[in-house]
Amino acid sequence: MSPPTVAPATAGSSCSLRAAPLGDVVVLKLDALSAAPTAVTQKLAAMHGYAPEQDLATLRALPPGTLGREHALFLDANGITPLVISPNVRERFRHEPYALRYTTTHDLHHVLTGFDTGFAGEAGVVAFNVGQGAAPISRAMLSVVRTVYTLASPTQAGAIANNIRVGLAMGKKSKLVIAEPIESYFEEPLVDVRRKLSIPNPRDAGVVPSGKSIVAKLLMPRPASVPHAAP
Repeated sequence: MSPPTVAPATAGSSCSLRAAPLGDVVVLKLDALSAAPTAVTQKLAAMHGYAPEQDLATLRALPPGTLGREHALFLDANGITPLVISPNVRERFRHEPYALRYTTTHDLHHVLTGFDTGFAGEAGVVAFNVGQGAAPISRAMLSVVRTVYTLASPTQAGAIANNIRVGLAMGKKSKLVIAEPIESYFEEPLVDVRRKLSIPNPRDAGVVPSGKSIVAKLLMPRPASVPHAAP
C-alpha cells in the first residue's frame, strides 16, 4: 500500500538544536548516533516524504477498538503527548526517513505489540525492533539493555527476559512497521491492523506486564500499565 501524498514542507534555514522542539532533538540525536540499517534503507523508499502529524483530539473521537483510538488512550494513560517535529526537520529527512520514522512510530509500536512503558515493556519494544532489523542497536547490545534494566529493577528480571524473547520472535515474524504507513490505518480496528502487519495478539504471544519499580517511577514517571488499551 502506498502512503498518502504529503505536501512538501517549506525549506528554511538549517536545523538548529537551539530552541528546537523536543521531536527535532530526538530525531537529530538518533540520526547523529546511528545510521539506518542497510537492510531497512531500501524498504523505507515508500516512506519518503511521509510524516503526518497526530491530532489527539481527532484520534480520541474515533470508534472504540480502532488503532487511532487505542493509540490516543495509550498516550493519555501514560501522560505522553506526540512529539512535535518542525517542518524543517521533516523536510531534511524527506529522502532519508529512518530517524524520523523510528522516532515518530515508537509509541505506536507499544500499542501494536502490547508492551507497556515499564522496564519489561520497553525491553520488549527494543527487542521487537531488533528482531525487525530496524533498531539502532545490535543483537549483542540487546544483552546490555537486558542487564541494565535488570540491575535497575531486579524483581523484574523474569519479565524483562520474557519480553525480550517474545519481542524478538514477534519482530522477526512481523512486517517492518517503520516502513508501513501505519498512521493511515488509524480508523481501522487494531485487531485488523495487527493481522495486516502479521503481529500476533499480545496475550497469545506471551507479553507480560512490567512490575512495580521505584527506579522506573523516577526514570519513567508514567503508569506502567495501559488499562484502556485493547488486548
